[in-house]
Amino acid sequence: MAKKKIKKVFVSGCYDILHGGHIEFFNQAKALGDYLIVCFAGDKSLELHKHKKSSLPETHKKKILESLRMVDEVVIGDDLNELGLDFKKHFLKIKPDILAVTEDDKYGKEKTALCKKIGAKYIVLPKSLSFEKISTTEIIKKIRDGK
Repeated sequence: MAKKKIKKVFVSGCYDILHGGHIEFFNQAKALGDYLIVCFAGDKSLELHKHKKSSLPETHKKKILESLRMVDEVVIGDDLNELGLDFKKHFLKIKPDILAVTEDDKYGKEKTALCKKIGAKYIVLPKSLSFEKISTTEIIKKIRDGK
């Protein structure tokens, strides 16, 4: 009997300050397959494309993401050639079955084209939470304001 192919799901983002929305997104993405690869924007990518420095060193962010039970592999997005695709090198090497994104993703056209190159599905997941939504930007503002 043939061995069942493992369905790989790939996600990418900054994940600068991990919060409940990220965890829910990872759980939704993992439910689409068997193996979840999380790529986070490296320091150089954040500086070049988002014009900001990371709140955590890359080694810390990688360790935190690797410790999550739904995450099977973590890679650092360091492909600086194309805006919104700092993960391209890893994506083409890993050849996942699915690229999962959130509904507010700004690079859908570019990511859909990348998926077509390897025959991956591009799946948009809703940002639905059973608790209060908060963004990394809002968390940073609360810390700065002391509230």
